[in-house]
Amino acid sequence: MLTEIRFALRKLRQSPGFTSIAVFTLAVGIGMNTAIFSLMHDLFLRGLAFAEPSRVVRIYGEAKERDLKQLPFSVPKFWHYRDGQNVFSSIAADWRNGFIMTGQAIPSNCSVPM
Repeated sequence: MLTEIRFALRKLRQSPGFTSIAVFTLAVGIGMNTAIFSLMHDLFLRGLAFAEPSRVVRIYGEAKERDLKQLPFSVPKFWHYRDGQNVFSSIAADWRNGFIMTGQAIPSNCSVPM
């Protein structure tokens, strides 16, 4: 088997173009396979960070007079709901804002007026 490996290495050294394309193809294939498996593992195979995800409830505000739905709550309103409820075992809030950090003025691909 050692003789066959030496022969293969000698042949690969004789054709550097083919060797570089083969190594590049293997590297891209292995990298893509790893990335796709990692993504599938994180999205579908690994469980969520809490025990019963089917019991999670998301609460939004709305302004019916302006036909606005899924509005965030203010912090005082969240405190009011958190302190006044006795239905849920716990309640939490998050701040779902996205930012584009460029270090310069407005980013060129930004479609939101600032």
